[in-house]
Amino acid sequence: MWTRKWFIVLSTVLAFSMLLLGCAGPAGQPAVKAPTELKIALVLETAVESPWNTAFLQSLERVQQEKPHGLTISYDMTESVAMADAERVLRQYADSGKYQIIWAHSGFSDAVNVLKKQYPNLLWVVTGAGNDPVGENAYWIDAYLHEPSYLMGIIAGKMTKTNVLGVVAAYPFPNVNIQVNGFIEGAKSVNPNVDVKVTYIESWFDPPKAKESALAQIAAGADFILAERFGVFDAAKEKGIFAFGSQVDQYDVAPEVVLTSAVIRFDPALKYIIEEWWNHETQGKAYNAPTQAVIYFMKDGGSDIAPFHGNESKISKEALEAVQQAKAKIMDGSLKVPVNPAKPE
Repeated sequence: MWTRKWFIVLSTVLAFSMLLLGCAGPAGQPAVKAPTELKIALVLETAVESPWNTAFLQSLERVQQEKPHGLTISYDMTESVAMADAERVLRQYADSGKYQIIWAHSGFSDAVNVLKKQYPNLLWVVTGAGNDPVGENAYWIDAYLHEPSYLMGIIAGKMTKTNVLGVVAAYPFPNVNIQVNGFIEGAKSVNPNVDVKVTYIESWFDPPKAKESALAQIAAGADFILAERFGVFDAAKEKGIFAFGSQVDQYDVAPEVVLTSAVIRFDPALKYIIEEWWNHETQGKAYNAPTQAVIYFMKDGGSDIAPFHGNESKISKEALEAVQQAKAKIMDGSLKVPVNPAKPE
């Protein structure tokens, strides 16, 4: 009689204990209700119209539509933030308490290094060249454009009539040079005699200066130009030559002269960062960012060559076939386009 009674009591206690454990999180802590919303603060160094920023926003909108983990993702943004003012702007977002991720879409690592320890529950991100290692709860993300630029170089090298090509770029920064050198490498892989003229406009966004530089290159014989910076296409239209876009698909800007573009896709980087935040929130996983950049290549979905949008008829069959073959080799790893951050000589 007493044995049966104690068995019932003990069974009840055990069942209740198991119920409590089932509702517990890591190390017996109470389970955290999975979040349904994610708010991101985005800080840009340049105007939102800059292709570098447009590429990020296009990726963010695609990820918003995919709703990873069923999340409703929203963001607020501040553009044209000078380096000297970055810490103040980033701190305002952190102090508001409204955001879980603060994404500094430029070389703002100095400011983020100051703030990350003061706000350890926030996930911080910096993007691109000009950053130093961060780590802990601050991630450094990058995507290179040397591979699609290599493919565009093949087109230019195959089709040039003057053996002179042009590149109008921002600054001789590593990310910029990596793309420029990829274009040169692609052109010379099919035409060793080609001469590539490179002009740095010393600005991240100065369309009039980019146009002026492109006109000077055309006057020197360039019949294909890589527009690493925005502003080249007006010159290409005026002089009747072809150009290549950068960072976003720029066909719509000048359909008659833009054959294709080297496109950044920040989609995999965004998904990686969201996953890090999700695991922190739902599993209590500590942030442990690598102290070097997490870089996405073409095979990772970090870049691509844009569609030709019907401009295939303007490209020789030989050039198209060479691009298709080279792209297949890049994707399967049999062709390694050098990552060269040095300023072209």
